[in-house]
Amino acid sequence: MNAGSGHLVTTDARTRHSDDDSTKEWVMRRKPPVQSGAVLSLCLALAGCTGSPTDGGKEPPAHVLNIRDINALTLPLDAYSPTRAQRRSIQVAKKALMTRCLEGLGLKADLPNPRNTPFQPNTRRYGIAEEARAGTFGYSAPEISKRPRQPGLSPEVERAVFGKGSPTVRGKKIPDGGCEGKADQMLGAGIPDPKPDLTAVGRLGVATLERSARDSRVRAVFAKWSACMKRSGFNYSTPVDANSDRAFIDSRTHDVTKRETATALADVRCKKETNLINVWAGVETAYQKIAIAQNKPVLTSVRKVLDTRIRNAAKASDQP
Repeated sequence: MNAGSGHLVTTDARTRHSDDDSTKEWVMRRKPPVQSGAVLSLCLALAGCTGSPTDGGKEPPAHVLNIRDINALTLPLDAYSPTRAQRRSIQVAKKALMTRCLEGLGLKADLPNPRNTPFQPNTRRYGIAEEARAGTFGYSAPEISKRPRQPGLSPEVERAVFGKGSPTVRGKKIPDGGCEGKADQMLGAGIPDPKPDLTAVGRLGVATLERSARDSRVRAVFAKWSACMKRSGFNYSTPVDANSDRAFIDSRTHDVTKRETATALADVRCKKETNLINVWAGVETAYQKIAIAQNKPVLTSVRKVLDTRIRNAAKASDQP
């Protein structure tokens, strides 16, 4: 599926920022680095390699969902990822631990507050879905692209945070990996080695999204969506093509045009008319269940790591 670089991925190019922790929005451009192991095998299997459950054109049974609120949509792999509240808790605890570390080195710094995406995890997984937003913002997300930049750190504090450069600051030894590394160690206390592949959930999410987009049932609804768009005066083969139109790429300087809002409104309305999101989410649900069954051990380990970090974050936040 063509989307800028030719791939669907799980982070929206329009809303991806270094301090944005959303990993599951629908968007395009960059794919995660390929790694070896069980997850890679599954990614290949879902793409239709020999021995996979999708060989010979076979597609898993799937049910069309009835999504009443896109912001409340959950998918099977979500069980192995933190909620927005849990992610926030870990981020806040990490900032507190890093601040204490810096104070121990004789440094005071107002570290930037963690930023979460304004969207729920699956709100934009299948493209824009909310008519009110489409009519105002088109495909953009000004809550992210237009938000103020985080203040920078002084060179001294930056060295202490990341542990790069001189191993000491103000006559005191910087911890290995800097204060950030020390905070991560404390949040990971009690996690035994070897640690699981913590990219597994995100990588499986990429695989199931891409595979479901090639499923014949999803391709069929794409064709219906495209015909609907043509009746509205827009020529796109898939929602990906509309979403990746270079004229609509969001940025700090992007201005939403009437053409963008008109396209976005037609996109959302055609999704509703063709039941596109209910079909696509239902099909991906089936592929995610396969992914979980094939990778249960690593996913269970990832969940245990997450639960440990959540507990450690709560303890760190309770400390003065």
